[in-house]
Amino acid sequence: MILSDADLLDRMESGDLVVEPLDDPELQIQPASIDVRLGKRFLEFQHANIPCIHPTDQTEVEEYVSETYVEADEEFILHPGDFVLGTTKERVEVPPDLVAQVEGRSSLGRLAVVVHASLPADEQIFLWTPEDGFGFHRIGDVVAAEPNAHAVSFDPNSLGVHTFPITDFITNPAKRVFEVTLDSGRTVRVTRDHNLFTLDERGRTARLASEDAVGEYVMVPGTLPSASTPETELDLLDVLGDHTDDVTVYATDGVGTVDWEGVPSGSRRHYRSRGSAPLSATKRTTVPADAELAFKGSDTRLPRTIPVTPELGWLLGFYVAEGYARRKQVVLGQKEHEPLERVADWFARYDTPVSWSQTSDGVHQLTICSALWSRIFRTLAAAGSEKNIPARLWNWSDEVVEAFYEGLLDGDGHRRDGRDTLYTANEALADRATYLGSRLGYATSTYHRQRDNDAQSDEWAVDFYEDAHKRGQYVPNPSALLRDLREDAGLTMADVADAIGRSSKSSVSNVENRTYDVVTRETLARLRDCYADHDADVSRLDAILNGNVRFDRVESVEDTGRVETTYDLEVQPRGRRVENFLGGFGGVFLSNTAGFIDPGFHGKITLELSNLGTAPVALTPDMRISQLVFTELSSPAERPYGAARGSKYQDQDGPQASRIQGDAEFGGDQSGGGGGGDA
Repeated sequence: MILSDADLLDRMESGDLVVEPLDDPELQIQPASIDVRLGKRFLEFQHANIPCIHPTDQTEVEEYVSETYVEADEEFILHPGDFVLGTTKERVEVPPDLVAQVEGRSSLGRLAVVVHASLPADEQIFLWTPEDGFGFHRIGDVVAAEPNAHAVSFDPNSLGVHTFPITDFITNPAKRVFEVTLDSGRTVRVTRDHNLFTLDERGRTARLASEDAVGEYVMVPGTLPSASTPETELDLLDVLGDHTDDVTVYATDGVGTVDWEGVPSGSRRHYRSRGSAPLSATKRTTVPADAELAFKGSDTRLPRTIPVTPELGWLLGFYVAEGYARRKQVVLGQKEHEPLERVADWFARYDTPVSWSQTSDGVHQLTICSALWSRIFRTLAAAGSEKNIPARLWNWSDEVVEAFYEGLLDGDGHRRDGRDTLYTANEALADRATYLGSRLGYATSTYHRQRDNDAQSDEWAVDFYEDAHKRGQYVPNPSALLRDLREDAGLTMADVADAIGRSSKSSVSNVENRTYDVVTRETLARLRDCYADHDADVSRLDAILNGNVRFDRVESVEDTGRVETTYDLEVQPRGRRVENFLGGFGGVFLSNTAGFIDPGFHGKITLELSNLGTAPVALTPDMRISQLVFTELSSPAERPYGAARGSKYQDQDGPQASRIQGDAEFGGDQSGGGGGGDA
């Protein structure tokens, strides 16, 4: 339960909760939060003269920061791109039955300083875990389980898309949820102040609150990372899982350890005479690698392992597009005979019986007569209206993934010069197909329409562009960066216009003066080559052009009418401020946030202050900088933040640099509470 203003006043009057000095309660106490003010001390991070900072070396950490003290009538200027640690004026004492969250004030957020936000529980995110590799998860489930997982994120420096460890899992108070829709059809549900990513005028990564994003171009993935060790074979024991009551295992030299107690005596003799056993009664870890599997009563046996090849990838793609599965058969149909012959040839390798037929409207049908193959296909890619890209596909090789894509299009796609289109009545498939396009490096877009039929059914079309003319060609205009590069190259606007094939210098002036908010990738590439030829440092343009991100225009931000608990992830491996992860329908890069105060914390709060805008921001002591939101726990913490836990930041009186060297994993004796007073 979040404390209301009345609850906050009652707690503070009893001395249970301390926020002091509270100079202006009428102004600072909000309906469900308390505004806290900025203190006078700041820690600034210096450009280090050493190759790196070792978190375990306190001396290096101390040399890396310097303290600045600002008087009440002075200003601290936070420049674009700067990151500093500040502190609150107020000292806070949190009782054991409360947890506090630090929220950035939205008025400062609009200046790109400190904004916290999050996603609803059912929003999907794309992660990597050691157990399952790449896959999709609900963020609420991830936060609840706190797995050892890596987010798929872009590197703010190189703009490459990689995996980075998740460093914290965050549950936030209930907030109103909005849906952000991009021009490509991608969507994501977030709180209204949740940040998306764009570029500023110097080509640096910049955050953009979703409520202010309509008409802006934000980052989406250009590619997705591949599995470092792709899955090369399907172990049917894993694929079938627990659904094995009707499956028999065969092996020449013994099927492994079998619990015969539950098997009727007459059946035992039958199984043993054939060198077999019910798979459900067999200990999985003892089944030999060369075992075979079959459905009860069937003579069709399959090897325990099936190679994951491009042919299997194509076949599964074709099934998702044009097939259906019944309990004992898989049926694929198309007017073209040749793709079905390709399917029949593949099943012939496993001696699987098939039959041919043709419908009255000329559609050829191939039926695979096998209950076991039907079970495998339904487990991998589902059936009926729920058919979708197999969850395992994200861990297959690029060649197999590309073959799956080809199978989808051969089944229910349309090919043109420069663009392929997949048609489907399954919204979930349209979502995964958009991610599939990103995985393969295609610019993708998705649109929805009503089919022109009696049922007026829904249809989604997913377009894939290998070399897009309109889709994915625009980049937020890095006007100041381009102006600096031209000056570094010693060129006039007329020189540049001539070098890039433009008739007038006004074409260059329009870019540098930001007449246009976006510039095409083609123009940016020509400017890059021009400046590189004159020895200017074009490394940032190279990152923008060759990194793994693209930019997509925000079409709308709509209130969903939902108000609910929200969730977030922290992605700051070893203190590195990656601070983004991939989620939503089709894939959108989302900002992460942090800022929790543990039960039992006493002291002033250290604030992480970043200027992610394009202009300096003046910060003055005593200004209201953040809001504290207090939530009551279901029961008081048994081991609250403090001395008993070896907590590193208890009773801090100003901003504190990292004390990570005290953590147990770095050889220290502090067991927890690292988040105590940091926000």
